Amino acid sequence: PALSCIPAALGRSSLRGSTSRAMSAVATLDLEAGSVPQERPTAECKKEAAQLAFQTGDTELSRKIHDPAEFAKLLGSVPTHEELKALDGSMVKPLVFGGLDGIITTFAVVAGAIGANLTPAQVLIMGFANVIADAFSMGFGEYTSGKAEMEYALGERRREEWELENYPEGEMKEMVEVYKAKGISEEDACTVIQILAKYKDFFVDHMMVQELGLLPPDMEENPAKQGLVMFTAFVMFGSIPLLGFMILMAVWGKADAAEFKSFAFGISCALTAMTLLVLGGVKAVYTKQPKLKSSLMMLANGAVAGFAAWSIGEGLNYVFN
Repeated sequence: PALSCIPAALGRSSLRGSTSRAMSAVATLDLEAGSVPQERPTAECKKEAAQLAFQTGDTELSRKIHDPAEFAKLLGSVPTHEELKALDGSMVKPLVFGGLDGIITTFAVVAGAIGANLTPAQVLIMGFANVIADAFSMGFGEYTSGKAEMEYALGERRREEWELENYPEGEMKEMVEVYKAKGISEEDACTVIQILAKYKDFFVDHMMVQELGLLPPDMEENPAKQGLVMFTAFVMFGSIPLLGFMILMAVWGKADAAEFKSFAFGISCALTAMTLLVLGGVKAVYTKQPKLKSSLMMLANGAVAGFAAWSIGEGLNYVFN
């Protein structure tokens, strides 16, 4: 796949497994003609290029990426340019997974109601009741879990700071033991720890990761905002399977007709399938998975959930009626 931050010619050459051809392609680019993208080689750009080098086994490209001077030559000399983040990273999880949970859950409710031969009005009542109730539950759950996780990490960090302040020898000894358990000699471990302990904040964060298995708390994260994003995404995407019924009820007029339900459910299936494919592709961008595979997995997830709900609704309707 071509990278947005390096010339397309480089991406194609690297994928063919020829580093020399890749470097030659970059060297022959006409900078004055604007063939190199005019943007600064940022950390995100380096990460993207490093992923390509790893995927293609291109060791020479990897070496050049890790050398600032070589990487600058790779992209060409360009003026400093700060790029805006497209989306706050902490918002990706509640947005994508809130949307997926919302649309799949509501589609399952709709499919079950159709299988049970409920009227379109009953389908909408059950659907919207589910959307609002689950959205509140998911949003509040995201808020409380994020807040609890942050408070726990902050508490553990304060404890580590207090222990380092009052008994630095004990904390350093603990870290030496951690390093020794990873196969580092005691002499080297002592040397490294003595150096790191000079930098208190960094050493405390390092202890949290290595000793406790906790990432240092990010004070910029906002659990309330994450919960709101989860709630909004669930409502927005969870309403999609109900759109067909809403629109047709407004224009059809014969809401109880069998043809109406079949047509509305068909529209619901189509809208849900298209949305799942899109959400799967968006999810793949952030999880670094193949887009087609991710989209098809999301589609299969929705299809299985919908079929299971429809089967249960059909079966119970047959039993009771």
